[in-house]
Amino acid sequence: MSDTNLEKNFFGRTDILNLLRKRVADLKEGCRQNVALLGNRYVGKSAILHHFVLNLDESDVVPIYLDLENKDFNYFFNKFTGGLLYGFLKNDRLPLHDDLNLLLESSQALIPQTVQVIRKIQKDFNAGKLPASFLGLLTLPEIFTNETGKYCMLILDEFQGLENFGILHVFQNLGKKIMTQKKCLYIMSSSYKGTAKKILSEKLSLLFGNFETVDVDVFDVQTSQQFIECNLKGLNIGNELRNFLTDFSGGHPLYLNLICRELINLTAIYKQTEIYLPLMSQAVENTIFDRWGVISRHFELVVNELCSGKENQVIAMLLISLAKGKYKVDDLIQDTGIKKNKMTQKMSRLIEMGVVVKNGNFHYFKDKLFKYWIKYVYQRRLRDVELSPDKQHRQFKEEFHAGVEDFHVATRQDFSSRIIDLFYCFDNEALHLNGRKYKLPVFKEIAPCQFRNEQGSFVDVIKASTEGATWFVVSKREHVEESDVNMVLREAKRIEPRPEKCLIISLTDLDENTRLKALQERCWIWNEQELNTLLSLFDKPYIVR
Repeated sequence: MSDTNLEKNFFGRTDILNLLRKRVADLKEGCRQNVALLGNRYVGKSAILHHFVLNLDESDVVPIYLDLENKDFNYFFNKFTGGLLYGFLKNDRLPLHDDLNLLLESSQALIPQTVQVIRKIQKDFNAGKLPASFLGLLTLPEIFTNETGKYCMLILDEFQGLENFGILHVFQNLGKKIMTQKKCLYIMSSSYKGTAKKILSEKLSLLFGNFETVDVDVFDVQTSQQFIECNLKGLNIGNELRNFLTDFSGGHPLYLNLICRELINLTAIYKQTEIYLPLMSQAVENTIFDRWGVISRHFELVVNELCSGKENQVIAMLLISLAKGKYKVDDLIQDTGIKKNKMTQKMSRLIEMGVVVKNGNFHYFKDKLFKYWIKYVYQRRLRDVELSPDKQHRQFKEEFHAGVEDFHVATRQDFSSRIIDLFYCFDNEALHLNGRKYKLPVFKEIAPCQFRNEQGSFVDVIKASTEGATWFVVSKREHVEESDVNMVLREAKRIEPRPEKCLIISLTDLDENTRLKALQERCWIWNEQELNTLLSLFDKPYIVR
């Protein structure tokens, strides 16, 4: 993809870009903090790195970008050395070349020491001395920065790929160089969070130069909606369909982009300026149901990768069971007949690959649309006996329309009603939300009520009762005030026995005084992210503002 297309398709990620810019500024101030971006495949890590490099306006910082996914040492050598020389000449507005030897000739008079080291590395590489070549490459940033006075930024996309070079102690050697190269900023990324964290904690745990890890996830609800509006500029899409697309895609930028492209194509074909349900249905059918639809083909390749290798064929059965709503290991075993030791092994692989998330005893898909495809497309391909394309298309369309209607019914409920529906799903399980463990009991009775706050206004509160305890829940789309917290605490003191728990659910962040007051009184606080995690876990639509 060209630089122009990369820029055209990039959206959001302002917080991560600002962090990377700050780390470059810190580097120049003598305070280096290396960064590792971790997130699932295709979530946009590479797009962030490309955008950041393309818009880096620092003539004294030379970036080297290396994509190490499925690459060999030949790529690593040529891209490392060529990228360094190319970046140096480009920043100094000197003639550029794509050939390494021409770059060496152009740079000889300007940075002779760096060129001399590269020629030595090149000689070792041509002689097949890969360990010596690798160690030589690791010294390059220090040689270059000492000679030029400039800074270096080495970006290793899918950095775990270094292990595939077959070089002993590859990360330990890298770590030693990172510690000494104070004028080189290292930015890494990985789609394998478990593997990456293990490397960072065990092999790249450094005395100086430790990595700051940044999670790159799908778009949040607001960013997803802004992305849809931006991509469909000039076309009208109603709030309900836009909200549905936000939830249906799970906020995944790749899927949003591809479905929006298909919608644009269909509006051009049918000469429409408004996107309505039949058009959305056709776009989803073209991209997700059709065997050669771009998203369907992508998912098929993902499944093929997961099911490749010894005894991995059972993973298809496991994915289908998960998509049907079997979340616990015992339920999965009963549904599939897979033995427990093999089930644990395969589930661990799916978690490691970032396909499945484990939360307490629950296992669920990280990717909402992938789950949908497994349930309504892949499962049918495996199990349908009759080869009847027309019937299959009609069935998919009917199920999709039913899904849209179910979404509309759920999202038309008021906020408190949706919270009540969610609370009835709790099953005495312990779950983690935003790093904290919560025990969610079985509620026997859940009812809305109203309390009057200090200003005399009524505030909706949910009273949820278990066999022997009561919870008070303040659920507000808009800002929760300190007076709301005081109101709940006041009412809690009036009843016997006292409520076991007070919970505040707010779609907007609490101000500092309100948060401190709530925490001092041992209230739980759930924000939009935590609420949507629970809704996703129990297969309910996101709360969309």
